[in-house]
Amino acid sequence: MLEPKKNSEHFCYLNKESIQQDIYREWLIGNGLGSYASGTISGILNKRYHGLFIYSDKPPLSRKLYVSKIEETIEIENQLFLLSSNKWASDNNLFPKGFIHLECFYLDENIPVWVYNCNGTFIEKRIIVPIEQNIVYITYKLLSTNTDKVIKLKCDVFVNNRNFHHLSNLNYINIKSIENGNSIDFLNHQNDFLFEINSNFLTSKIENILYSNYDLQEEFNRGFDHIENHILGSSFYTKLKLNEISEIKISTNKYQEKNNFNSVNSIQEIKKQNQILLQNWKKTTKYTPKWIEQLIYSVNIFIVNRANQKDKKAKSILAGYHWFGDWGRDTMISLPGLCCATEQFDIAKSILENYSHYISEGMLPNRFPDDSEIPDYNTVDATMWFFEAISNYFKLTQDLPFLKEIYSKLENIIEHHLKGTRFHIKCDPNDGLLFAGQEGCQLTWMDAKIGNYVVTPRIGKTIEVNALWYNAIKNMEYFADILNQDKKKYSQLSNLIEQGFERFWNENLGYCYDVIDGPNGNDESLRPNQIIAVSLNYSPLNEYQKRNIIDICGKNLVSFFGVKSLSKNSNDYKNKYIGTPFERDSAYHQGTIWSWLLGNYAIAYYNVTLNASVAIGFLEPLEKHINEAGIGFISEIFDAESPYKPRGCIAQAWGVAETLRAWKFLSNKL
Repeated sequence: MLEPKKNSEHFCYLNKESIQQDIYREWLIGNGLGSYASGTISGILNKRYHGLFIYSDKPPLSRKLYVSKIEETIEIENQLFLLSSNKWASDNNLFPKGFIHLECFYLDENIPVWVYNCNGTFIEKRIIVPIEQNIVYITYKLLSTNTDKVIKLKCDVFVNNRNFHHLSNLNYINIKSIENGNSIDFLNHQNDFLFEINSNFLTSKIENILYSNYDLQEEFNRGFDHIENHILGSSFYTKLKLNEISEIKISTNKYQEKNNFNSVNSIQEIKKQNQILLQNWKKTTKYTPKWIEQLIYSVNIFIVNRANQKDKKAKSILAGYHWFGDWGRDTMISLPGLCCATEQFDIAKSILENYSHYISEGMLPNRFPDDSEIPDYNTVDATMWFFEAISNYFKLTQDLPFLKEIYSKLENIIEHHLKGTRFHIKCDPNDGLLFAGQEGCQLTWMDAKIGNYVVTPRIGKTIEVNALWYNAIKNMEYFADILNQDKKKYSQLSNLIEQGFERFWNENLGYCYDVIDGPNGNDESLRPNQIIAVSLNYSPLNEYQKRNIIDICGKNLVSFFGVKSLSKNSNDYKNKYIGTPFERDSAYHQGTIWSWLLGNYAIAYYNVTLNASVAIGFLEPLEKHINEAGIGFISEIFDAESPYKPRGCIAQAWGVAETLRAWKFLSNKL
């Protein structure tokens, strides 16, 4: 009898016992257009963002839930095996519990695979999302059986038509299914085509039946509405034969060739891309363990299309799954790890050029809203990270034509910051430091805001922004030198900033103020932002200061899986990220651990100690994590105290990116 794949072949592998320990772990796969499929390994719908086909109407945003899930039933000699799982609000009950038949779950590189055991009959299920196509394949294969009886498979397809941020909790859902030759078309009630499903199953049936009271437990935990309805749109029936693939194809392309099933080709294309990424990575990386390989397979789910007037396939980076769009700050922080470290330099260049089109008053966008073509600009640091991303790209590529093209835009950015731009962002001519902020506005990465209440306003001169400002000016010195431009004004300004930066140092505490010249004076809170001043290429701090920062932050902030956003000695410290939206936002940057900061700390530690083996060790606990929340990914945040439960997004771009960037840098120093 053919056995399921063993743990040694796949880094992300969960056996039966492991699955039973946590049935709410999640899988995720996307297409590079903003569309994706995601859910729990058990099949229980647990979040509003779960679905078999979440379609991006205006890539990479405006996402809609079209196909909620497929519920499978296996029939052998009149015995039924229900492979799906649901949680119902009506009686707080789990039914069916299909996960009891789940022999194992694993990622074949980045493709989710389930193996079910129905009394000795082993059936494999895969979900495949082809690259840059709005198609989802669901395939079934009979691996082995201990019976000679007919093995029947029924697939019930549940559908919806809603914004992926909202729930359908009424008895009316704007979708219906109709037969169209060999396929089934799904339309809204105004008869507009949405998507189609076709299969190589033997028969199909139109259903259009409302199912109510799905209970999304995680939405309840997060203080949101949590009762959902879906439509059973259609059912598909077939008989399984050994090693033959039965597949269902979901597509938004109405005019595709109806019986053109390319799941095998799609798998090959996905794996080909994965291997190119891995080979590119390994060419310039001394040591790559299996868990880092797994992260490399996850890279391109974050890289998405964002068309502009000049380039319909221009690129951007989604900040995280499931709910984030593309943010300027996250994109620029993530670009070196996701694009440059994997030698996807054409993508890196596309992203940098794309964002340069949106520069306004010397500022990069903060984010692109779902419902607007006009970006928000409430950020002071995205623009500074832009310089870091350009520097990283140029030093690896020596792309002189690009640097010549972008240089005038960089000069324009500096000029706007010198004379002043939005949100009171302006260089102080007395000390060269950058001031930013106004009442009711959040401008740094610590940006939680509830209504008009800004949790961490950080008005004034913030330490990481000014470390980045210093690096931006030092980079302009470097760029001017390369391009034979006058660098004198940048040299003078960098010297002024370096002298002014001394004002951040608090000798009594032995670390830096987080903010100076704020409405309430200088902020003594011990936060991780000063680590960035040690990790960047150009540090305005002296060796004594850098070592003190590494020691104090290492003892008080560095933890498993990331770095705390605030010391527990603060009265504002929160040890868990739980509760209502207000409670969670109040904890977001008040102790909660952030994964993206760990790479910064590891590099900062090396910059001070030159000990690469200890520095790279800070990253290694993440090996355990990528099998415990979003399988194959790094979570956005964690509770500040043991057991450090993963929270927030299950897959965060800068968490993955900064881990990869730091790993490459440090492994090459070993």
